[in-house]
Amino acid sequence: MRRSTIAPVVAAVALACAAGTALGDVGSPNVTTGTADCGSAGMFTFTVGGSQGNGEATTWNPAFVSATTGQRYLFIPSELNLTFTTPQGSFSSDEVKGHAPGGVTCTIASTPDPNFSLSGTVTGMLIPRG
Repeated sequence: MRRSTIAPVVAAVALACAAGTALGDVGSPNVTTGTADCGSAGMFTFTVGGSQGNGEATTWNPAFVSATTGQRYLFIPSELNLTFTTPQGSFSSDEVKGHAPGGVTCTIASTPDPNFSLSGTVTGMLIPRG
């Protein structure tokens, strides 16, 4: 996978996790879930949708996040600093989206498959949802 496509995939994975948790559809294909520690903004679970195999490197999916308090948010990413770990080894991806707001930084962790994990930091904006 080319480096320029890694960040959108990671963002999509993180966001798919958030969407599944918030929407109750965690079993959907191409969905990743995990946890996020956003410091003073709170602790969250997230769901992010995958890329659906279209190879679109310019789209960063939002993540659906749920706080431990029950409040739900949409997370719009602006920067991704992630490490992917597989049985073949680890690799990192650092991506920045131009001109995007980013007031919250979160440390994330996800193990969408027993042979695959991702961790790192994401920066973006939390938008409250109902």
